[in-house]
Amino acid sequence: MSDCMKGSNTHNRRTVFTVIYLAMRYYAAYMLLSYGFAKVMGAQFTVLDSQLAKPMGEVSGFWLTWYYFGYSPLYSAVIAGAQIVGACLLCFRRTALLGVLLLLPVIVNIVGIDLWVIRFPAGSGALRNAFLVLGALLIVLAFHAADLYRFFMRKRDDLALLARLRPWILGFQIIIVAGMLGYTAHEAYWEANVNNRAPSPIDGAWRLVKAQPESAKLPSWIYFEYNRAHMVVFRFPNGKSEMHDFRADPRTKTLNISREWLSPGSDVFEGSWERDGDTLRVHGTWGNAAPVDMIFERKHMPVKDHE
Repeated sequence: MSDCMKGSNTHNRRTVFTVIYLAMRYYAAYMLLSYGFAKVMGAQFTVLDSQLAKPMGEVSGFWLTWYYFGYSPLYSAVIAGAQIVGACLLCFRRTALLGVLLLLPVIVNIVGIDLWVIRFPAGSGALRNAFLVLGALLIVLAFHAADLYRFFMRKRDDLALLARLRPWILGFQIIIVAGMLGYTAHEAYWEANVNNRAPSPIDGAWRLVKAQPESAKLPSWIYFEYNRAHMVVFRFPNGKSEMHDFRADPRTKTLNISREWLSPGSDVFEGSWERDGDTLRVHGTWGNAAPVDMIFERKHMPVKDHE
């Protein structure tokens, strides 16, 4: 093959790569500009009143996500701004790499939410578009792989304290990292399972189905919180809520509720309890009122750790 033909093939290959590079940049920029301005103009992160009226445990992942991201107009504007600015950076060769680095965390987060929070089906257009934009950004990034490698290798050498890494220094670093891993994992476990939780036999959400004698002062729902040790929340028919402290003894079957969380006592309620599956029977006195018998039914929550 002549040098002329080799040069022609090289030129053609370079032209193809350049076209792909340009197409991926402008495709991703167009899609992200659409998403960004949709947030600015109010086409995204708006929530229906019918969804706002639902208890949180009954709201789908899609509406939870929409409500969360739209709760703060400033936060929504920041996301929209990142998409718009990043898209504009993609359109110019000199700033394309900066645009990719700005947009990749945004789009990876969107893909994760679409997959695991909203749980779009595989054929969903939203999920497909998110993957296409992610793929386009990764292709653009691949064209800059050599630039990134040179940058990180140079900075690695510039920031080295010693000209040559010694084995004992590497071993010391490994020990420090292992210590941090062990300590932080232990602290997180203690926080979740010891500090935050003190499981009781009556944990869960309970709806009052019968009371003798009947009283409008009784809560219609009682939540013995699994994920907050000793916390109980009352929900009254008028929508009012109260937070108190509870202590349920599994041995004596006694139940005491005090006014202030984490301050044991019986100034709110003192009595006994008996549970049979999803039925809870409670007998006792509310403050200075006459004794009352109550029957509650448990509502199963859509969170695994409540089972």
